[in-house]
Amino acid sequence: MGFIDYAWNISLQRDSLKLKMIMDSSIHQPTLEPDAFGFTIKLPTTRQHDQEKISYLCYNFLYNRDGKVRIGRLFRAAVLHLTTHTMLPLPKEKIAPKFASNSIIQVFAKTLAIDSCVNAYLQVAHSDKLADIAYANALFFMKLKPCERIITPSTRIMAALLSKVNTGLIKGKLDTELEKTVNELNDKLMTLKSAVVSSLSGNSSNIEGLFDETVNTIIAELEPFGPFLETPSLPHTENIGPCSILNQIDVQQDQEFCWVFHKVAQILGASISEKSDFDSIWRKEQEIEALQAFDAEQHQKAKKEKILARIKQYTAWTRFKQVCFPEEDYTQYLRARTLIQGSSKRLLDSLRVAQNTLDDDYGKDIGQLDLPSVIQAIASKKPATDVFFKEEYLKQSFAWSIVFDTSASMQVKGEYARALLICVAEAAKELLMDPGSWSLYGFNDKFYILKDSSEAYNRQVRARIGGLKFEGLSFLPDAVRVAGQVLTKRFEEQRVLVVISDGYPYGYANIHPALASTVNRLQKQGVIVIGIGVETEKMSTLFKLNAAINTQKDLIKRFAKIYTEASAALLET
Repeated sequence: MGFIDYAWNISLQRDSLKLKMIMDSSIHQPTLEPDAFGFTIKLPTTRQHDQEKISYLCYNFLYNRDGKVRIGRLFRAAVLHLTTHTMLPLPKEKIAPKFASNSIIQVFAKTLAIDSCVNAYLQVAHSDKLADIAYANALFFMKLKPCERIITPSTRIMAALLSKVNTGLIKGKLDTELEKTVNELNDKLMTLKSAVVSSLSGNSSNIEGLFDETVNTIIAELEPFGPFLETPSLPHTENIGPCSILNQIDVQQDQEFCWVFHKVAQILGASISEKSDFDSIWRKEQEIEALQAFDAEQHQKAKKEKILARIKQYTAWTRFKQVCFPEEDYTQYLRARTLIQGSSKRLLDSLRVAQNTLDDDYGKDIGQLDLPSVIQAIASKKPATDVFFKEEYLKQSFAWSIVFDTSASMQVKGEYARALLICVAEAAKELLMDPGSWSLYGFNDKFYILKDSSEAYNRQVRARIGGLKFEGLSFLPDAVRVAGQVLTKRFEEQRVLVVISDGYPYGYANIHPALASTVNRLQKQGVIVIGIGVETEKMSTLFKLNAAINTQKDLIKRFAKIYTEASAALLET
């Protein structure tokens, strides 16, 4: 269980189609954005600078058990906060506003209001989970610069209000006027929070109206302190813009920190006794889960490096810019899978019928007599012609490799192309049964490993399919060559290479002759190469065995027919 699996386990939003969660190593703070289906959350990954220290968000920790446990609390806080957004009974534009169309002060005001609603929801529905939120808020307060060290007036009052709302404290000293404004706005936000608590408890309240009123009040009260240059936020909450209100110092879990933590817990509405041992506040299994997430990440990283090293030996003479694993996006896989509507099951049935047809050889009129069959025919006193030994058409071992085109030209096919890949992959999973007998790759001007033969067709593989982006050039000959070389090293009697593309290789001179040469070489080595054209007849000019797929029905009928004919032809040679 890596961090993305851990995130799904602790997510409050259980609808995988509504919510997309992605681990992104390029960001330092989580993001929350609306999309066509619901919401997309991106979570930053941990960063290990050396053997002794590891960082997450903007915090540094020792790279030991205690440091991993503390990062686990931060990670849970981020996931809880962001997934709670998606649970709120408010319109999408309030849950995750599009900041590009708003000014800095509007962004800040809306974020404060929606975060107050998030805290209210957690207080009512998941008060047992508030310890992680309190821990993250306390870390923020300890790392926050004192007010007197924040030079810009607008940033100073926004930082003070942010701190007051989330921790109940203001760090440093504020002018009397500023402090009065902060306290008044904090009271306004607490009123909104109380109304949400009341509404979630079953009482009727006009939450949307109060939400808009609160946002407008914050904007009106803060505008005189402009101009506004940045939008402060808590590191574990959604990124709303640049922020420079935090120190570079490392936060120690000392007596002062514990005092701040209990103060924050009180503000959030958590029932945590100040007399209890600090580390005993969290259940032991929470610590173990965090440690398991770290260990799983390390194991997955080592396994990926091993797979990459093995595949790279086949790509040395290709033009690929990179050999890598794609980003993982399980939700996009699920969204695309809804388009196939059971086609993978029908394709599987069709392929099984095809194999059974090859296996059965009815009505042999000549050959060596099968004595048990002869005796049975005589005893039954019925005429029979199938009393001769049958030829074995069905091979006992076979291997598949599926190659999927993810170049920019495939983008016009939309998610339909991804759905076809899922259909073929899931049929292969059931048909071949042994996960070691098939592999799955993607390509553009990079080569993507989706499923190595050493991997099962698990959630991680499905997430890689969902994470594919349609971009770049189409080095089709290179992809066929790599996947084909992997197949030729195998000892199975039947080896099949399935290429799913729009049939437009592009990227370098003489690319079509290169593809023809590669396909001919593989066929001479006994590899069956089948081209599946996604809404195109173009594959017929590139592959002798091909099928144009315009509908799911085409895939089920044409692919199974070609596979049957090609297998029978190979077995007769």
